[in-house]
Amino acid sequence: MIESKQLSVVVQGVVERKITHKCLRSLRKNLPDAEIILSTWEGSDISKLKGLYDIVILNQDPGAIVFDDISGKANNLNRILTTAQSGIAAASREYILKIRSDLILKNNNFLNLTDDFVLRNPNNILFKQRIFAYENFSIKYDYKFKSKQRMLFHISDWCHFGLKEDLKELFNIPLVKEPEFSRYFETHCKQVNDIHKPRLWKMSPEQYITSANAAKVFPSLNFETYLDRTDENTQISEEFIINNFRIFSAKDWGMACLKIPYNTYNIAVNSPFDYYSDVEQNLDYKKYCDPSIEIPDYKFLKQVFSLKYFESLRRHFLQLIFCPWIRKPSEIASTALYFFLFLFALIKKD
Repeated sequence: MIESKQLSVVVQGVVERKITHKCLRSLRKNLPDAEIILSTWEGSDISKLKGLYDIVILNQDPGAIVFDDISGKANNLNRILTTAQSGIAAASREYILKIRSDLILKNNNFLNLTDDFVLRNPNNILFKQRIFAYENFSIKYDYKFKSKQRMLFHISDWCHFGLKEDLKELFNIPLVKEPEFSRYFETHCKQVNDIHKPRLWKMSPEQYITSANAAKVFPSLNFETYLDRTDENTQISEEFIINNFRIFSAKDWGMACLKIPYNTYNIAVNSPFDYYSDVEQNLDYKKYCDPSIEIPDYKFLKQVFSLKYFESLRRHFLQLIFCPWIRKPSEIASTALYFFLFLFALIKKD
């Protein structure tokens, strides 16, 4: 187990007084001997946060460009890079936990996390050790309504844990040129089908950070936009991720998000074959790192998920469990609907 005195915590992002206060207070409580670095923006009101951090860095805000005119969402990629780079540079300890300023630690369980994937392909390694990443938004497929789409290099940027030298390398990538990056498809045609038609950016922050690091190991990588889903890019994405990252759930981390709507978000409602669940990581580890390892036989599980309406039934049932009370009536109705649809489909199949 790593002790908190070996650890620097980089808290990155905007200061929201109540949320950021809870974030820093949870760090002080669960990591009493850690060095806490708050990396935020010039002009932030930090007067109520005294004593909850050891170092504060007030960065010049590089700004964020709207990438979706319908939702009005802006791309915070350069902000993520700026606060992470300056915060990591200021860290003095051997290990770094980098988290968003709207996350809280409920315990210090992440200090007990271990990389149980022993082998790595030396040709595909960038970091000295695998970096631990967060399960939420570490995805292989994205959904919109009933359509899904392959997403490469999509490892969550919510939090990372690892050696300082490895996190420094992870964020040793240039800021993107704006507005060209976030408004790319305003002047370029999408040559393939896309479930996210309003999105104008080249790719998400998660994809940029991961693919920019993969390019350090795979010189042949040609991943210009999130729609470049070639067979070669798909293999590079899987090989790079399984050799350089280990993904754990929010429960494993002992973490929670305070920001709406992510405070109720749970990726486990999705199929375990659609994100970097333990199932998918086991399959990729056997495929790319250690073919001799014994893993569970997931054939039956895949067959179950292929049954008509099963995945929808499972998703709504889990959402019923985890969703806030205001949404429970609609989830009860959806769960009941898909239960009967699933039941009738089974009877008809038999």
